[in-house]
Amino acid sequence: MADAALAPECRPPLRTPRGQVLRPDFLFRRPDLTVEIEGYAYHGSRAAHERDIARYDALQSCPEVRRVLRFTAREVFTRPDRVTATIRTALAERAAAPA
Repeated sequence: MADAALAPECRPPLRTPRGQVLRPDFLFRRPDLTVEIEGYAYHGSRAAHERDIARYDALQSCPEVRRVLRFTAREVFTRPDRVTATIRTALAERAAAPA
């Protein structure tokens, strides 16, 4: 993110309406955009995948979150320009959208 001159908050604590505290990888507060980097090591089983789906759904219920972008760790390391371009596009779309 820093290499791309993007400055999100890193792992900020967010609270769901049910009181669950989640820490997304990155949060751009003004446009309410969250970025999650998904590493294969954390999703190597059915149970881990199910927990991830539940976490993703819970994250979307946080008042600070309107959109979640998810990227694989492989994408981040092999195609960083594509990842940052997608983030920039989403930020521009959020900035242009009515509040």
